[in-house]
Amino acid sequence: MPAALTTKAILTANDVRNGDVVFWTADQVWSASIDDALIGYGKEETNALVDEGARAEAANTVVGAYLVALQPGDTLARIPVKMREVRRLAGPSIDFAQAA
Repeated sequence: MPAALTTKAILTANDVRNGDVVFWTADQVWSASIDDALIGYGKEETNALVDEGARAEAANTVVGAYLVALQPGDTLARIPVKMREVRRLAGPSIDFAQAA
């Protein structure tokens, strides 16, 4: 897993049971809602999120855990900086009915 960010970030991964995008919460569980995601501020808190992602991957709970940088500011809004993350949150980019 990459090094922690020194800004504002959340931890995301994919649930190994169903492949859903999930986010680590303050209740120390994974949630499918980005609104539940625990925001880490600064290097110490984002390092803790990285460690949690590594533990969850080792326990085979999730796969591909990584930090998502959020837009800076004092707001609690969870708005990703990178377009990749914005697109990922929008859901699959293929029509499953056509793919089958």
